[in-house]
Amino acid sequence: MKKYYLSPFLFLLLIVTSCGSKKHVVSLASFQPAAINVPKNVQNIVLIDRSKYEKEAINIIEGILTGEMPQEDKAAVEAFMNEVGQTLSYSNRFTTRTARQRLKGNSLTTAFPSALEWRVVDQICREYQCDGLLAIEIFDTDFIITEGKRKTKKTIEVDGEKKEIEVDEYYAEGVDNIRIGMRLYNPKDRSIADQKTYSKSAKWQSAAGSKADALNQLINKTKATEQLSRQLGSQYAKRIAPMPITISRSVRTKSKKAPQLEQGARYAEVGDWDQAINVWEQALYLVPAKEAGYLAHNIAVAYEVLGDYDQAIAWAQRAYVDFGNKDAKSYVHVVNTRIRNEQLSMEQLQEDFE
Repeated sequence: MKKYYLSPFLFLLLIVTSCGSKKHVVSLASFQPAAINVPKNVQNIVLIDRSKYEKEAINIIEGILTGEMPQEDKAAVEAFMNEVGQTLSYSNRFTTRTARQRLKGNSLTTAFPSALEWRVVDQICREYQCDGLLAIEIFDTDFIITEGKRKTKKTIEVDGEKKEIEVDEYYAEGVDNIRIGMRLYNPKDRSIADQKTYSKSAKWQSAAGSKADALNQLINKTKATEQLSRQLGSQYAKRIAPMPITISRSVRTKSKKAPQLEQGARYAEVGDWDQAINVWEQALYLVPAKEAGYLAHNIAVAYEVLGDYDQAIAWAQRAYVDFGNKDAKSYVHVVNTRIRNEQLSMEQLQEDFE
């Protein structure tokens, strides 16, 4: 497995952009830990669709009751699994494969079916050379359409003059509800590493001059369900794997009583954070307390950018205690949270934290 090291040279992505007239925003790369700790022996996961009903007749009944088209849910499940795999590819925690077969198991009650037999889990994991199996075992959707007519205002031109009139407008609204349940099997110790159900709803609207046009312009159930499935696929991937994220910090760049803020900020803009620290630190006792608080806070951010979290916390504390910078007080908590998140992420990635 590839190693990640949180150093300013190998890992940090720096982008400095303008933020108003007195601040710059610094964007840094970091990690958000997974919501759960998956056993370390599970590194290669095969994804499988287990949402096929036990009896074909139930499929037919379900289609009649909900208006679902054949293969509609299957395509949405595939969209979910593709998004899980794509999102997990951003993290080094797992590799994924997608099984070709589709297993029976879902029920009309939207409850989890009985767990797969371990001999079946073993067989699938051997086939795909994986040590974990993620099964989509609940997949239930409904798409409700309402339509109607309402009054709306429209601007027209009459004899060269613009005029506002009231006209009829036809509208259509679609509400999609989706429920997906996943189980992550760990065959090594015969345990369910995770069992999670997500529910999500979304609304789409369209409007036109006729009822038919409004309905035609409305998103169809297939596309709506696939959109929600992809969103939940990304959400689930972030549940089980730490993910790279971008975090933002700001540095003060201007003050009439402390021109050194702007001078140091120019060094920061070209990536010379060491020199920025020198400029800001030398001016610390040459300016009023308020501006000194800005300088000390900037120095704290600079040390965080350089990967020296201890110094970042020390300077933030100094900015608050010595100079009364209130933003620095909350910044201490922010840095401590980042440290905890990255430490946990590295443990989940089975990596070293430096």
